[in-house]
Amino acid sequence: MPENGDLSPSYAPFVGTIPPTTERVFRAGGFAVPKDLTRADYRASWAKMVALLGRMHRAGIPIVAGTDGSGIEIVHELEIYVQAGFTPAEALASATIIPARLVGQDHHTGSIKPGKAADLVLVEGDPSQRIGDLRQTRIVMTEGRLFDADALRKAAGFSGRPK
Repeated sequence: MPENGDLSPSYAPFVGTIPPTTERVFRAGGFAVPKDLTRADYRASWAKMVALLGRMHRAGIPIVAGTDGSGIEIVHELEIYVQAGFTPAEALASATIIPARLVGQDHHTGSIKPGKAADLVLVEGDPSQRIGDLRQTRIVMTEGRLFDADALRKAAGFSGRPK
C-alpha cells in the first residue's frame, strides 16, 4: 500500500540500520495501482482483510504467522494480528504453538516445557503488552547456544538496533 518511495511499515523500524542499497529496494513502493483504482481503494481493501483476519480468529480458525519476505517483517505481521483483535499472546502463539500443533509437533516444540526443544529470545520490553517489543531482542538461544542479538544483526549487515 505504500506510495512509491515510501517505506512499508514492516521496514520502517529498520531505517538507518540496514545497508543503503537494501533500504533503497524497500523504498521501491508497492504494487502499481491500475488506472481504474486508487491507493485509497487498496487501503480500504487492506482494512477489510485485517477485519476478516479478526473474524477468522474469533471463529477459531488457526492462523499461522509467516512472511514471504526476508524475515524482519514477522514482528509487523504480529502487530497486524493485534490490530485485528488478537491479544499479544495470541499473536505470539500464531508463530509458536499453533504451527507446531498443526503439523503434529506440539509434543516436541512450540512452547516452553521440560523435555521440549526450544529456541528462546531475551527481549528488552514486554511483548505481552507491546508485541513490537520483539524487535528489541538482546539474546538468542538456539540448539543450546547463546548468541548476542546485536552481533547477529551486525553479521547480517545491520548497523544497529531497530527502533
